[in-house]
Amino acid sequence: MFREITPILISLAIALLGGIYATDEITQNFEGFGELQIDGWTAYPGAGSGDADPYARARAARTGRIALGSAEGLAFIAKVDTEGQPLSAECHYSIDGRTASARAWTLRITDDQMSTIAFDGDGTHSAHSGNVLRKTDGTFSIQVSPTASAGNWVQSTGIGNRYFIITLYDTSVASTTGISDFRMPSITRVSCDG
Repeated sequence: MFREITPILISLAIALLGGIYATDEITQNFEGFGELQIDGWTAYPGAGSGDADPYARARAARTGRIALGSAEGLAFIAKVDTEGQPLSAECHYSIDGRTASARAWTLRITDDQMSTIAFDGDGTHSAHSGNVLRKTDGTFSIQVSPTASAGNWVQSTGIGNRYFIITLYDTSVASTTGISDFRMPSITRVSCDG
């Protein structure tokens, strides 16, 4: 009798452990369907709507991060620079261009777990539409680096990979009318320490 039960128990254990592993991987690494990619920046417009797919809902439940509703705004995440290299805390980047039409926007720097990074006392850890100096044509240039830079500067401290997140508030980007002439700022690696 034990020989008959053993394969069943092994099959159940494999199914249980495989299910736990697959669920963990999906909710940790898969953002969901409906990805919107513009100039290296990625957003998920449906994540905060009532029509969000089950994977986006599971990820939100696991991480505790609640996506903005479609009428509230849209968060764009950049994980690589214009050359396709991962963003690093040890490097100096220049974010140049403009954002889409929005009532307001914010830029913040996170680690690769999407947690806000700690920064040294005199630095600034984010920028927003109300405190960024613009050129005469309406574009801006924001320097992201461990050391202070002239003009618009956001400090990046520590080691490891970084994500840049621009959140647009009260914008039409998620609608079909907002995407046609929409551009996101470029991210250029200027230099790296070490």
